[in-house]
Amino acid sequence: MRCLPTLLLLFGGMFGRSMTAASEPVTAGQLQKAVFHRVPGKAGRGSCVATGKPGSWNSRFVGSPTVVHDKGTYWMWFNGGEVTTDTSYPYKIIERIGGATSRDGVNWKPLNGGKPALQLGSKGTADHRGMSHPYVLKVGDRFLMWYGAIDGRSGTDLGIAPGHVRVEQICLASSRDGVHWKKENGGRPVMPLGKKGTVDSLQVTGMHILRIREKGRTVYRMWYGAYNGDHRLAVAESPDGLKWTRKFGGRPIAGLRGGSQGQLGPSVHFDGRRYFLLYCGDVGNEWKTYSAVSDDGFTFRQLNNGRPVLGPPPKGNFGTAGRGANHSVHASQMIVVNGRVRTWYGGEDALPPHHQKIGLMEAKLVR
Repeated sequence: MRCLPTLLLLFGGMFGRSMTAASEPVTAGQLQKAVFHRVPGKAGRGSCVATGKPGSWNSRFVGSPTVVHDKGTYWMWFNGGEVTTDTSYPYKIIERIGGATSRDGVNWKPLNGGKPALQLGSKGTADHRGMSHPYVLKVGDRFLMWYGAIDGRSGTDLGIAPGHVRVEQICLASSRDGVHWKKENGGRPVMPLGKKGTVDSLQVTGMHILRIREKGRTVYRMWYGAYNGDHRLAVAESPDGLKWTRKFGGRPIAGLRGGSQGQLGPSVHFDGRRYFLLYCGDVGNEWKTYSAVSDDGFTFRQLNNGRPVLGPPPKGNFGTAGRGANHSVHASQMIVVNGRVRTWYGGEDALPPHHQKIGLMEAKLVR
């Protein structure tokens, strides 16, 4: 096994190549004016990707989509869950990550024969009890996937309230074809939990990562979901995608809506000067997607007069869950194609057992 400095040198070289262009140029100002609407899909109740057949790995829900647009093909990876009676899996749900491709962003074909992209780790590893919240970048000739690793521990095991909430840490995998993946860093977390009492002492997950050139250097910048009893968004930075440093003193970013639960599910665009953010905020015990803008990526100003970016779902839509259930959450990358900005999101229907599906929203850009 390579020692850590050699491993970092290897990844510093591999991750240092230019990222394949994912979309057309767009400014934060244009995104600020964007008016999003739903694009109906054909996978059931207006969704683009629906749950799998009974007994499948994604039969309970699908969500947290991450999308790359490369050479005319949309690539999506998402997490799915199935119910189990095994109480060693948090919430009695087994979560895994799968993928799909599309030519139009609406109709999707499963990757890997519909099987999960990654296998759960062996006992005692960071992801042996589940994987969630994938995020993928295409860098050079490789796909890089950061994901939330679930090891079966909870707040009770760490002596942190709330005791029932599961531990999540960020791990990394890479792939040349988007189908076959290799876990990096020996399967160990690249972004472990923060110390007790910090904003991310129970969960570090639900990330969005940009490769940014500024001040004569190239860095990976991550906005991620931090949890210690409240959901907040925080920022970390890395020279290579492997070794991360918490920024702004580890404090949560400022200026966002979010009530008793807070914020999660960031999606960030940087135009070289300003940051545009889509995120999920809990307002009135209901998660919805909001927008904000920032000059430094840390202190944000709320947009759209504090209203959600999507209006109420139409009757019969998959995102019709009411108070207390998720609706239009965890937006993925913003892909700009043919003058439209597109992003995919997860939402729940109002029918028990509240299956979560994946939909598409888009907006025509004003030049």
